[in-house]
Amino acid sequence: MIKTLRLFNSLKMRQTNDLEVEPGLKKRVVHFFKNEFRSKKSNPFKLSIAKVVLLFLIAGGGSSCNTSSESTSYTSNNVSITAEADSLTDTEFQNILAPYKREIESKLTEVISYSETGLISFRPESPLSNFLSDLILDFAVDFCKEKYPDVNPQISLYNHGGIRSSIPKGNITIGNIFELMPFENELVLVLLTGDQVIELSNYITTRGGEGVSGITFGMNNNRAENVKIQGVKIDADRKYWLIASDYIANGGDGMKVLTWAEKRIDTGAKMREVIIDYMRKMKAENKIVNSKADGRIYNVK
Repeated sequence: MIKTLRLFNSLKMRQTNDLEVEPGLKKRVVHFFKNEFRSKKSNPFKLSIAKVVLLFLIAGGGSSCNTSSESTSYTSNNVSITAEADSLTDTEFQNILAPYKREIESKLTEVISYSETGLISFRPESPLSNFLSDLILDFAVDFCKEKYPDVNPQISLYNHGGIRSSIPKGNITIGNIFELMPFENELVLVLLTGDQVIELSNYITTRGGEGVSGITFGMNNNRAENVKIQGVKIDADRKYWLIASDYIANGGDGMKVLTWAEKRIDTGAKMREVIIDYMRKMKAENKIVNSKADGRIYNVK
């Protein structure tokens, strides 16, 4: 239940509007459940959100759906939303929820990959931030080969603040990826000049490092030194394609330099779905998740 509430913002506004208070709302929520499970593209956490809404409706919010009645008095009490909330014994709620809860849990526990060691994120670079940065750069290369053959992505940026958990040792499930990436961010490509990449590198240095791929540099007194792109010294007059989340491409985490990009391509691909698909592919190819810190961002002594 706690994880469900933590991910409430994952529900799109359109989906939120579908659950506005109106007559027959309980039936509509149940109908939402059934339709989602019939769909092969159903999102298990959309269902989790609907579960929470349904809980509130059945627990006492349903009377607000009756536009022909008027409340003259009421009593109420506060209920803490904790892990114990799942033990509520409303029979109607439990009967409606039971089959769908099992389906949700089965989806979240699907094993999509395996890791020999747990991966965590830290600055200036880390096994987890490196893995995710490499992953989205690989996606960018494949995406452009198919849709934009003249575009050559060379750099990726994955902000440390966007990594909300670790990858466990052993089996990796879809639920683990929702915990790792609980946001609905999409991947975008931006075209930067060499000077802008250097400015970005300097800013990353002031933050103590971020997840990057395709670029290496040293950090010295809040300045980036020896900046290289794909192993070659950066050319201030060249232009480089970089892939990142729409959040930081829009200037989030102070990444204003990304908003000055000459060109931008919105891929429409959700970061979480890209991660899940990448790991499923690894599993299909009998590959395991294996990453390490390799010195792509380092402190100059």
